[in-house]
Amino acid sequence: MTKYFTLFTVLFLAVKISASDQSMKPLEVLQISQDSELASPILLADKTARKLYYFSSPDKLNTNEAFEIDIGKSGGNKTKRDDHKTPEGIYLLQEKMTQPQIPFDLYGSLAFTTNYPNVFDKYDNKTGSGIWLHSVPDNVPLNRGSRGCVVVRNDIIKSLSDKISLNKSYLIINDKTNWVDFKTHSDRKLKIMNWVQNWKSVWETQNLEPYIKLYSDRFSAPGFNKDSWLKHKEKLKKMYQKTSVAMGEPHIFHQKNQYLVKFVQNYTSDKHQDKGIKTLYLIEENNDLKILREEWVGL
Repeated sequence: MTKYFTLFTVLFLAVKISASDQSMKPLEVLQISQDSELASPILLADKTARKLYYFSSPDKLNTNEAFEIDIGKSGGNKTKRDDHKTPEGIYLLQEKMTQPQIPFDLYGSLAFTTNYPNVFDKYDNKTGSGIWLHSVPDNVPLNRGSRGCVVVRNDIIKSLSDKISLNKSYLIINDKTNWVDFKTHSDRKLKIMNWVQNWKSVWETQNLEPYIKLYSDRFSAPGFNKDSWLKHKEKLKKMYQKTSVAMGEPHIFHQKNQYLVKFVQNYTSDKHQDKGIKTLYLIEENNDLKILREEWVGL
């Protein structure tokens, strides 16, 4: 009787743990946009667990696929060239490479380049380049250590190849994935959405005093710093009597004190209108969210 009770208990706990795991969501991926201009799978690398998680859509954040990975030979977050560390951040997958561009014995059948160093890395004066998601030959162990890249098996990268959308899909790398319950995940997502809606509201009403307070003193946009950005907005306020900003469903990604919010933006004023993809790079400063950089690409 005791034997069967113990077996039943183990099985019950295993099922309970599995069910519990399925209810957890990664704090790094708060929302995946389903807007046609942005929709794409998202990859999340956990350096501690040595796992690569694949998320195809928002409703798949707790039913993920996981693959074994290799990481940099040296531990810790990459800060400089040739330190053989894997960086931790939010990286865009930009280019697909295969033979004869890359040697098979080093990179396997396929590689995807990233935009390391990204905006946040550059503000932190991190150096280096050539951080990729790539594979290795089947006879190479996944524990030899890379020069900083995230490495998977050949069959895995081939299976991901047709799913990854270049310059749309992101690879988020963290030391350890922050798995949280649904409420915690939902609350954090709502916090960021409310912040962005407030930013949108003060921009639309051209209320520039609270508007500029949402920007970091280190802020930059192409051709602007914080002071020149404010002067630019003051000039537009004199030109435009009415401004309207419509936002599509955003990507919301998080890593440590960094947030990336990306969405399709429709801007309309009484004298100008345009449509493009807006990217906000947010950073936590003294428990407040601030815009570190703002980018826009026309559609």
